[in-house]
Amino acid sequence: MKTIRGKITVFFVLCLVFVGILTGLYYENTMSLRKKLVTIENFDDLLNNILELRRYEKNFTYYHDTASLDESVHYFFKIENLCNNLQDDINRVAGQQACDQFRRDLADYKRILQDNMAIAKTGIGNIEVEEIRETGKALVDFAKDLKRKKRRRIENALARSLIIPFASLAAFIILIVVVFHLVNRGILRPLLLVRRATEQVARDSFVPIQYQEGKKDEISRLIAAFNRMAQELESRQEQLLQSRKLASIGTFTSGIAHELNNPLNNISLTAETLQIVCADMSNPEVDELIQDILTQADRASQVVKNLLEFSRTEKPFLRRLTISEVIDRTLKLIKNQIMITGIELEKNIPEKLPPIMGKRQDLEQVFLNILANGMQAMPNGGKLAIHVENGSDGYIRTDITDTGSGIKSSDMEHIFDPFFTTKEVGRGTGLGLSLVYAIVKNHGGYIEVKSELNKGTTFSIYLPIAKDQEQSVEGKNKDSNH
Repeated sequence: MKTIRGKITVFFVLCLVFVGILTGLYYENTMSLRKKLVTIENFDDLLNNILELRRYEKNFTYYHDTASLDESVHYFFKIENLCNNLQDDINRVAGQQACDQFRRDLADYKRILQDNMAIAKTGIGNIEVEEIRETGKALVDFAKDLKRKKRRRIENALARSLIIPFASLAAFIILIVVVFHLVNRGILRPLLLVRRATEQVARDSFVPIQYQEGKKDEISRLIAAFNRMAQELESRQEQLLQSRKLASIGTFTSGIAHELNNPLNNISLTAETLQIVCADMSNPEVDELIQDILTQADRASQVVKNLLEFSRTEKPFLRRLTISEVIDRTLKLIKNQIMITGIELEKNIPEKLPPIMGKRQDLEQVFLNILANGMQAMPNGGKLAIHVENGSDGYIRTDITDTGSGIKSSDMEHIFDPFFTTKEVGRGTGLGLSLVYAIVKNHGGYIEVKSELNKGTTFSIYLPIAKDQEQSVEGKNKDSNH
């Protein structure tokens, strides 16, 4: 009974038992009606024989037909045999007292009939017409009453047989209601929870299903397996995010190398100059060269620092950030790639925008992926525009627009699906935008995309404005209705 299979088996067994009981009741009721019909036919024979007896009795009493007496005797013995054969049925229908009275009346009628036969044969005495008439009438009345009672019993049996289908229907409806309630509570509701949780997983929200533990049915095991899968997917999501970061680092290695090469060359040249001409230079000139070395070293250190911070794996607390800071730090990672590809960068970020709450490294990953996609959509150069504004309903809106090849309308609904990519083999994994979607959603925001083939694409990122209190990564993010 702990498994759904066991419950279904029990249900079908109960149905078979129920049908078997109904079949037995109908069979018993049908056989009972059959017996009752046979009995009422015998009661009809008894009444008809009594009426025939009375008919010959009248021929004898009114017309003094002695031949009718012999016929009367014949029918009397038939009535007596029927009474002996139907004694149990008569007792059951009329009762023992009425049955005994009928037998006494039948014995009196026999005695009177024999006396009248003797008078008719000897011619001595008068025939007792009134006495034989009253006794015969009592026999007829009893037979009619017996038949009427038996007919009433048959009608009652038929009425009961009509009740059985309605009672069976009511019992079956109750059984169906109970089964539906159990199926709804034990199967349909849990499956609805699984469906909703699956939809959440499709939106990269890995929330375990809250369900009563300790059960051993198939649905409970399914939910337990789903919760384990959700936990594993959440863990893999973090791994994918880190892998994407490492992939991004690999993509921009050449640009970062160029970024580091410039300050290192400057440091090297300045140091050589300082070494060669140090003796002939004044203190201010030496101080200027040393300051230049320190500046260039700090520049190289900052590049490495940005790279290390971007690849961090720990989960920092959400903290107040300015969107301009996040975008500027992201642009520093790819500014050389932008220059090399000949892409024009346009940035419009108003001052004094309200802060947002977020993880800087994750938001940098969001903007980096979208900017990288925009650059890849413009292999022959183009324009990349970043526009930030204070959006409605408590969100900061960031539009990133490229003038690239655009996205097909048939691909629009799949761009955030994991492993979906329109790039050539080896050019993309299809994980970038799915991670972007997950990060933005975990920050309580949402993304809108507009695209037109051969004209360009705009990604609109909405991030909620920070509240007064800070929230930790482990806290619950507010779910957006968008």
